[in-house]
Amino acid sequence: MSGKTKVTTRDIARECGLSQSTVSMVLSGRMDMRFTPETIEKVMNTAKRMGYSYKRKSMKKENKNAKTILIMCPSLSSEYYSILIKSITESAARKGLFTLASHTMRTLEREEYYLNLAAESGFFGVIYTYAPKAVDLINQLSKKQAYVLINDYNPDLKVGLVELDSRKSGQLIASHLISEGHRHIAYITTPLEERELPRINRLKGLRDGCLKAGLSADAIEVVALTQEQWNHYLLGNRYYDAGRQLVTAYLKRGGKATAFVGTNDPIAIGIIDTLKQMGYSIPQDYSVCGFDNTLSSSFRGISLTTIDHCIDEKGKDAVDMLIGSRHWITKEKDGKQPPVMRLEYEPQLLVRDSTGKCRI
Repeated sequence: MSGKTKVTTRDIARECGLSQSTVSMVLSGRMDMRFTPETIEKVMNTAKRMGYSYKRKSMKKENKNAKTILIMCPSLSSEYYSILIKSITESAARKGLFTLASHTMRTLEREEYYLNLAAESGFFGVIYTYAPKAVDLINQLSKKQAYVLINDYNPDLKVGLVELDSRKSGQLIASHLISEGHRHIAYITTPLEERELPRINRLKGLRDGCLKAGLSADAIEVVALTQEQWNHYLLGNRYYDAGRQLVTAYLKRGGKATAFVGTNDPIAIGIIDTLKQMGYSIPQDYSVCGFDNTLSSSFRGISLTTIDHCIDEKGKDAVDMLIGSRHWITKEKDGKQPPVMRLEYEPQLLVRDSTGKCRI
């Protein structure tokens, strides 16, 4: 050995009469392999006698967050969001990924907190299930982290989109009600803030449908909560309660609508329950429609006419799109904006027992 300047594992293996792989694993301290105490002692003593120096390779600590998708959600009590989170989680699990749902309550402060947390902690990516408020921050972070939005198209956002055409959905509802003879329709909704694109676009679609049928856009009467009023509602049944209270107040002041459209199914179900408690028949006295086709909308006692836009499929496609965006960001090292992918679902009108011919 006098001519060598460095002792190798091959030299130790030859001296011990063992394989080189056995010597390497003993010296590296492999815990998943079992060797007899005699073998371990023999290898260690021989290595020490021959002056062998083993340097362990520095192992990067695994970032467990790198397999976690953050789901941005405004409410964890809504049936729509519960179904969507379930769809995303199940699809992510099939891809070997995990999910973490954040309840933002639609506030900018909480959105920014969770977005910065995801970026700093190295999350796999972020899926938004509603219209974001933190648009500027998302555009800034999306060059280094994958984002997908499940919502209406927002030209200010440069991220992947599983698109809901709420305007087209509103048109379908309006056309159906007008075909049943309704000429005065009340749109019952939570606050119509600028960022709440689905609520606003559904209203635009309802008005479009009226204009297309030769009616005035004023055939759609807006009955909306203010943001201050909305903030006083309990989290649990807030949409249902909003539907109940808004339609009650509307009828007390002598509103002339013959059909009500809730901005989502829970609001519409609240309207139906209230009308029935007041002694009205559905749809003989009033027709009622909703949006989203949640499970409860199909119950026999409700049978709500609503819009279906494939909640389960949207969750799966959002995960697939996020993986594609993540792959692009990982591949590109110069911080280029990933390609903006858009996938649009065609809304489908589901006519059930809650709508019928106008009574007047």
